[in-house]
Amino acid sequence: MKVILRENVENLGTKDEIVQVSDGYARNFLIPRGLALPATPSELKKWEERKRIEKQKAEREKFKAKKIEEKLKNVTLVIEREVGEEGKLFGSVTTHDIASQIKKDFNVSIDHRKINLDQPIRVIGIRDISIRLHPEVEIPLKVEVKKRSENGEKK
Repeated sequence: MKVILRENVENLGTKDEIVQVSDGYARNFLIPRGLALPATPSELKKWEERKRIEKQKAEREKFKAKKIEEKLKNVTLVIEREVGEEGKLFGSVTTHDIASQIKKDFNVSIDHRKINLDQPIRVIGIRDISIRLHPEVEIPLKVEVKKRSENGEKK
């Protein structure tokens, strides 16, 4: 019997995959537990439609990521912070800070979880990071942390 998996099933297949299993395994285990649907013609049509919609959505996301990549290509993002002795920052620059600075400077919203930063930045200088917006789109970015100027200080 052919079934469409609704979830990942160990040693059988992944979600939305069509697999051939024995009739008893499908009727007594997979279907009652909601792990699979019988691969009837109507279910196959729905499955094909879902796949088509998912593919269109992935293409749209890739297109948006490419547009953002064009905006941020060869850009150095400047973040000003208060600095203590030896060029160390009060606090640190995190992915949240980088995402909000990109929003402020380029009017582009980026989820902070897509920014690859091993550790928060704690010293003045330039650091290379990357932003992975899509599995096929990764944007290299330079982040320059500067000492906040006197006239830019909050009082």
